[in-house]
Amino acid sequence: MPMNRLKIRKETRMLGAIQMMTGLICNCLGMIWTYLLITQITAFGKTYIPVAALVGYPYWSSGVFLFSGFFTILFERTRSRLLVSCTIALNILSACLAVMGVLLLVSEFFLFYVNSSTVIWPHKSGRLLSWYLFLFTILELIVSCTVTHWLYRAKYTGQ
Repeated sequence: MPMNRLKIRKETRMLGAIQMMTGLICNCLGMIWTYLLITQITAFGKTYIPVAALVGYPYWSSGVFLFSGFFTILFERTRSRLLVSCTIALNILSACLAVMGVLLLVSEFFLFYVNSSTVIWPHKSGRLLSWYLFLFTILELIVSCTVTHWLYRAKYTGQ
């Protein structure tokens, strides 16, 4: 099959844009988390412990989400065999990071519910930020798995 004859869905470009937006949103949530954590420590003394933010998950995952979205859009425009392999690899890496993020956030939720005695408003806002990060991580997991499936079918089965 010639290189320009790789058949992929038209929606692939839109899914790449969703991946890039998810990466930007995760990065912004990480910056808000950092600000909230610093102000909680100075104002209240006790904080909601953001396991995912302390590990740096919003920062390093957002870079991978952005690159996987960029390569997905680039592949949809240029369609080469080498680019499809790179895009599949980046989307698999993105899905793996999303699974790691889900596990980190679930452990964070578990730690909060086990250790919470009195909940003050910074704890509620921290928990809300963690839930937003959780939802966008699930979105990235679904999108990257869908794109990987479509690209795998385009590369190996020609559909």
